Amino acid sequence: MTVPSLRIPFVASFLAVLCSTALVGQTPVDTAATVAAAEQAAQAWLAIIDKGDIAKSWDEAAVAFQLAVTQEKWEQAVKSARGPFEPFGARRRIMARYTTEPPNAPPGKYVLLQFNTNVSRGRHVVETVVPVLDGKRGWRVSGYWVRLEQ
Repeated sequence: MTVPSLRIPFVASFLAVLCSTALVGQTPVDTAATVAAAEQAAQAWLAIIDKGDIAKSWDEAAVAFQLAVTQEKWEQAVKSARGPFEPFGARRRIMARYTTEPPNAPPGKYVLLQFNTNVSRGRHVVETVVPVLDGKRGWRVSGYWVRLEQ
């Protein structure tokens, strides 16, 4: 069985670099506060999707996200990728990293978050969410994917 996957274009290479090498461009900011703020925004955004309001999740995403995928394609991708696992339940953060210079994305303030999430039939998925500080809009999600935990 092929497991559906959902990716916003730069996330795959972003993850490969962040998970395999030291972060270049990491700055001496209050990363704990930064991660907490980004995670709060990510959790609120995930709650919108969990309620099934996919159109609103697109509206609430970062501008870069909206430029990367149309609302219609986003709705189709979410239904395809998440459908086999619904409903999504409790999430436990398993990783958080801050960077200002992610690969294949413009410089900015990004947080890479991964969650181990309970889904249907006692399974777990790993959700990756990448919030970015999106100007005056605050922390907004710029990338998302979900994969079955092996």
